[in-house]
Amino acid sequence: MKVIALFIATVFMLVAGAQAQQPAPVKPTYNALQNQFNALKSRSTSYKEYNQDFKVVQVKRLDTFWKNVQDSLRARESTVRKAGKATELALKKAQQDLAQQKAELQSLKQANIRKEQQIQQNAHDVASLSVFGLDMNKQVYVILSWIVILGLLMATLVFSYLYKKSKVTTDEKIKAFEEVSQEFTVHKQSARERELKIKRDLQTESNRVAELNQEITLLKKQVSM
Repeated sequence: MKVIALFIATVFMLVAGAQAQQPAPVKPTYNALQNQFNALKSRSTSYKEYNQDFKVVQVKRLDTFWKNVQDSLRARESTVRKAGKATELALKKAQQDLAQQKAELQSLKQANIRKEQQIQQNAHDVASLSVFGLDMNKQVYVILSWIVILGLLMATLVFSYLYKKSKVTTDEKIKAFEEVSQEFTVHKQSARERELKIKRDLQTESNRVAELNQEITLLKKQVSM
């Protein structure tokens, strides 16, 4: 609707400007023709016949009046043609202006579309970021990051607890193993000492047996003699 109103206003202004620029043609006006006609009647001879009024008009005056009428008609026709040409030119100019305005309007629409797309892209770039090639909203990314951080913190706490518990258990087992190992070493040393003592006792008994055997042998020799 705005474009149509602008088109009509442009046509009106162009037509008005064209008419204002055209010089007014010199032509007999309606009043002048009326005066000439009245003068032609008044100068003509009147007579009455059969109760009717008649006028005797000179041919020269009648031709002059007819010529003036034709000149007036031609001038009016010329004026109408010039006005029609001016209107046609104004219409063409208005159509060209309208086409240009449509093109400018279309260009503005395209520019607005591009600006809107750019604004949307900027808003998307501000609100989003690329993670491993995937677009993600920054708020979602922050939430996921906090979830991951809290998960890692919980896992760290759990592993720390398990490590401490395992270390306590390991320390207890190592301490128990050292105690057992120490006891085993003491027992082994005691067993070795007992073994050495038993060996010494056996050697002593063996020596005593050997001595007894020697004594028995001597006794047998003495008896046989």
